[in-house]
Amino acid sequence: MAKCGFKWWYIFHPQELTKSNDRNDREQECRNNLVESFVEHHLTVEQIREIYIDSNIHSRFPERSGGLSSIEARKRLRDGGANVIECPRKISNVKLFLRQFLYRLWLLLIGAAMLSLATYIIHLMRGNNEPVNLYCTLILILIVILMCFMTFYQEKRTLQVTSDLKAVLPTSCIVIRDCKKQQIREEELVTGDLVIITAGAVIPADMRILQSNGLKIETSAVTGDKEVYDYIHEAVTTYPSVFDARNVAFKGSFCLEGDGIGIVVRTGKYTVLGYIINIHQQVSKTQSKLKMEIDEFVNFISILALVMATVFFMFGSIINNFQNVLDHFIIGFLIIIIANVPQGLPAMVISQLAIIGRRLASKNVYVKKLDIINELGATTVVATDKTGTLTKNVMVLTDLWYSRKHQSNHNCMTNQTILHVNYPRPVIAYEQPLCDIFVVMSVCNRAHFECVPKLSYALERETSSQVSAKMLNMRQVSKRFTVLNSVTGKPSMVFAMHNNMVETKDVCSTDNTQGVNETQRSECQQKNDAFEGDHIYGSPSDVALLRYVEMFSSVERIRMNYITVLDMPFNSDRRYHLVIARDVTKLLEMQNDEKATNESNDGAIFVMMMKGAPEVVLKYCNYLQVDKDCLPIDGKLRQECQVNAQT
Repeated sequence: MAKCGFKWWYIFHPQELTKSNDRNDREQECRNNLVESFVEHHLTVEQIREIYIDSNIHSRFPERSGGLSSIEARKRLRDGGANVIECPRKISNVKLFLRQFLYRLWLLLIGAAMLSLATYIIHLMRGNNEPVNLYCTLILILIVILMCFMTFYQEKRTLQVTSDLKAVLPTSCIVIRDCKKQQIREEELVTGDLVIITAGAVIPADMRILQSNGLKIETSAVTGDKEVYDYIHEAVTTYPSVFDARNVAFKGSFCLEGDGIGIVVRTGKYTVLGYIINIHQQVSKTQSKLKMEIDEFVNFISILALVMATVFFMFGSIINNFQNVLDHFIIGFLIIIIANVPQGLPAMVISQLAIIGRRLASKNVYVKKLDIINELGATTVVATDKTGTLTKNVMVLTDLWYSRKHQSNHNCMTNQTILHVNYPRPVIAYEQPLCDIFVVMSVCNRAHFECVPKLSYALERETSSQVSAKMLNMRQVSKRFTVLNSVTGKPSMVFAMHNNMVETKDVCSTDNTQGVNETQRSECQQKNDAFEGDHIYGSPSDVALLRYVEMFSSVERIRMNYITVLDMPFNSDRRYHLVIARDVTKLLEMQNDEKATNESNDGAIFVMMMKGAPEVVLKYCNYLQVDKDCLPIDGKLRQECQVNAQT
């Protein structure tokens, strides 16, 4: 029936059919132009480097690229505009308030009020002053204004909440400019920028992938495809389109696993997401089910009232031989129409919706329009990702198991939804296995603090052989002095060396098994309050590990002693995160120990760290460190580890 009605509508309105066909043709033409405008997926990394000369791309090792200069980036930002998609113009408060009166229920009440006013005027002209009709008019108008104000307040409040949420959401990304990693706002991205893609990040612009380390991207927000695909950096043949190439990441997509580097090729409204938003703005908005039902009810009441009023008016006029027609018109027509209008129904419906809206608001659920609440109430199944939707996407480390003993902080938790744990009784600090645990938590971890200064990206990615050559060629320690860490307040022994490189060591011995005094406890509490999840960027589990280590030590001081050589990020297939790092302290010991240097025991300075699912990590382990001893893992000990991992 719907299709039949659709065809008959176009038969009587052929111009609408022509407009619809023209609109579809224009949309199809725009789609074709959009797909044809992408050629980067057919180009190799070397060809991309030749096109984007100012980006200083290193074709073999993109992580060593220099990126755009700040001057060139500012010039492109001025010429090409900001990386933003223009939203529809905000509606004014007056227009938003007046739009509420277009609701058919209010139009019905306004019509009834006008008829009551007409009845009062007719009676007044005939010398009969009946204020009841005037009171009825004023009451109906007051009800309409009050209900319109309630719906206006709900919409305005929702728009304000949406605006506040947009301001709170992180809109920054990490780029390579001037041979440095820099954190900039997404609006400042320009074509040619080299962007570092990490797990959990939203793609800030359309970009061609230059390097992929197990990169998996979900593009349902752009293409509607819910599948997660592996993205590569190799060029594809001329046959696949840009949507099937899997080497171009679109703005608005979500990186689930891995990391990589991409070069920005489209920004702002010129991205695929910008095109989709432009199309959506031209599509007429659909009405809610409740509004359509109310419109049908209003139409039924209006037709019924007119039919009844006309019938009674005609019968009354015929019976009285068309005498006193005006009286019959007032009594038999206007009064019957007013009587058929349910004046209390609109106020009752909107009041109930407003009450439900306030209850939802108390649960941090904001409804854009009140009539949508009916559809929410009719919902039987809600399918959603709980992370960040039904939960706060914040994790806390509450238990440790090491040296075959269990350390729990559950007793310190006041409720099940706290953002961090208070530590009135810290774990025994600097115990031998705990030091290694803290090292793995800090180094085998991709989260980072917001306050950490940006280091040179080229220096950070320097090969381990070059670094070791520098370290082994350094002269003997010339100076030794003690400094206080500005974050932790703990003393550290710093050794000044050649080439302006320093080594930092904790003054406290790793064999110290004494507990933490009350001053250190209060210090842990202060640091716990300072390093909330908002100050640490990374996955929730990595953030929880870093926050825990920072309670008792300095994450950055630990990381200074290790140079990452290989980093295999966590994914759902491997279920572990692997890091191979070069121990700087071992290099210094070898440099001071002439015998060790002559033996060239280079393998001793590499450390492999792994974290992930307990059963997976345990599969790769043969020994368990208990205090200072290493016990071979047999069947009984393996079962003990698995039982403690599950509790």
